[in-house]
Amino acid sequence: MKNFNCIYLLTCCIIIFSCSKELKDGTSQDLKKNLQNVSIPKKSNKSNSVNAKLNSVCNCYKEALSTLDEILVVRNNFNSFDDYTQDEKSVVQVKTLLKQWREIQSYCLQTYKRAMYWENDCYPTDSVEKKRLELNDLGIKS
Repeated sequence: MKNFNCIYLLTCCIIIFSCSKELKDGTSQDLKKNLQNVSIPKKSNKSNSVNAKLNSVCNCYKEALSTLDEILVVRNNFNSFDDYTQDEKSVVQVKTLLKQWREIQSYCLQTYKRAMYWENDCYPTDSVEKKRLELNDLGIKS
């Protein structure tokens, strides 16, 4: 029993002292340097100008619906999805508008969170979803 206690005590001491020392091979310093070099990507000035307009839930809905309407106008100029995809200028325009829509969506959801799903005095809460479904029916995934 005495040997068991000695071995147990010795093992505990080894574990405590080995865990408390830092690595001396420079690994921890490399990790610290790597963490210091990590940078957060900065948002473009373009999205900041859009975000300046988004100072309320109502403005979020207004800008989102306006952007989705612009996409619908471009897409409705064509009789079929194939005709639309043949016009490279329209495809690029829609991609740009979709990117803008996603920025609006992301900013508004991060800023106003649950309030975006509450009833408001400006727009029905399902108005954006209806536009998105309409775009999806026309072949544009939003």
